[in-house]
Amino acid sequence: MPSLDLKEFQEKFATHLRPWQRSFQFWVRAADIYSGYKVFQLRVSFVKDVQRQEAMWERQHELAAEKIYAMCSDLGGFFLKVAQVIGKPDLAPAAWVRRLVTLCDHAPATPPDVIRLVLEKELGRSVDELFERFDTDPLGSASIAQVHRARLKGDKSDIVVKVQHPGV
Repeated sequence: MPSLDLKEFQEKFATHLRPWQRSFQFWVRAADIYSGYKVFQLRVSFVKDVQRQEAMWERQHELAAEKIYAMCSDLGGFFLKVAQVIGKPDLAPAAWVRRLVTLCDHAPATPPDVIRLVLEKELGRSVDELFERFDTDPLGSASIAQVHRARLKGDKSDIVVKVQHPGV
């Protein structure tokens, strides 16, 4: 009977559980945003001044936009893509568009220590063994991956290394 190392089991279990965790996080956070709007609808219905109602709606949209931005940034991948689509004009309230459009050009970067781990796992060697120089600040970051400038050991030309965000 083959033995299964506990650490190996935990890694495999975590890998299979990750999509469910992300889905659960999405639904909990989406429910929070939705319920916030429903409670707000009730609150704003008691205000008779139309200009005050509009200002209140704008503030509610700004609060929701921050929550949507945080949720999509944290969950990454598919959720970043959805936020990028929602961030197009005419698809959502202006406050959402203003906040989410930043995800089109400046998606959140994965921290340098995580990038090193991803590279070392994928390439089977340490970053220091492979590269003479590896810039920890990415040149750019998108929904699926980010790009870093580097120089291979023994080579005098700069290269670009594309690293996929973990969990995508």
